[in-house]
Amino acid sequence: MRNKSSLFCAFLAQFALVIGLKLKNVSIPQYGWMDAGSMLSCDFDLEEEKLLVLKWYKDGHEFYRYTPTSKQPILTFPIDGVYVDVSKSTLNNLLLKNVTLKTGGTYKCEVSADRPTFKTLSQQSELIVIAPPKSAPEITGIHEVVSVGDSLRGNCTSWRSKPAASLMFYVNGVKAENGDTVEYSPQSDAEGLETSVLGVKFQVEPSHFRNGVMELRCTATIGNGYWVKIKTISDASINAQPSIPGHNRLSTSGVESVQLGQKRGSFTGLIVYGFTFSGLLLLLQQQQQQVLFPHPLIMHLPH
Repeated sequence: MRNKSSLFCAFLAQFALVIGLKLKNVSIPQYGWMDAGSMLSCDFDLEEEKLLVLKWYKDGHEFYRYTPTSKQPILTFPIDGVYVDVSKSTLNNLLLKNVTLKTGGTYKCEVSADRPTFKTLSQQSELIVIAPPKSAPEITGIHEVVSVGDSLRGNCTSWRSKPAASLMFYVNGVKAENGDTVEYSPQSDAEGLETSVLGVKFQVEPSHFRNGVMELRCTATIGNGYWVKIKTISDASINAQPSIPGHNRLSTSGVESVQLGQKRGSFTGLIVYGFTFSGLLLLLQQQQQQVLFPHPLIMHLPH
């Protein structure tokens, strides 16, 4: 009799694997942005079974439960940094609001079917929260006019972000060689935000100038976001003004310009946050700081 019971239980277990609840996709964004919202998705198919309970966990701790047969179907449990916007959440989508650095972690969706199978499936993934720098990186220590043979030295600094920004220098659009850059360890402050610094040093050659101008560009990258600072440098021998014919780029009227953007495959663009086009030009001309926000309006720029 015991053998028959064991065989029946084994049959039910195998039967549950073939039919019933299927977890189709759990989508956790790889990156979340400070002070924004992040949508978690859990797509499943009950296949004529009934849902017993749906649970969400962060780092192994339950913070959300949906039990359709309960008098109070939705329950939330307090976890530091996790704030569920219940009014904008659905069975399959959970909206986290007011994202902070403490929101980052491993999130898991767990779905359980009701009798007879009581099948439970789960899937998890990590969410990394980005605290972006408040402005584009700064290029310092470099003169606006140099001569062939001069030793060009300076720094690019990206202030207070989490994680630390990855910096790169480009000369006339070509990435600077490793021997021409100096890497420094990021510095952390009391809030855990990090400042990145990358040095550049090379001897100025005639090939560095195009129509009497050299373009020095520094990019700061964190996750899928990027920030760019451009400095144009004149050839002292011809006393040229820092302008590059044929370049259609929004820039300031001086020798520096700022671009803020977000990586989207091979696309490169400028991201504008809550400003009219004319207002943006005015801001750039005044060289005011720009702040990156997570819901941009993208403007395509001609190349």
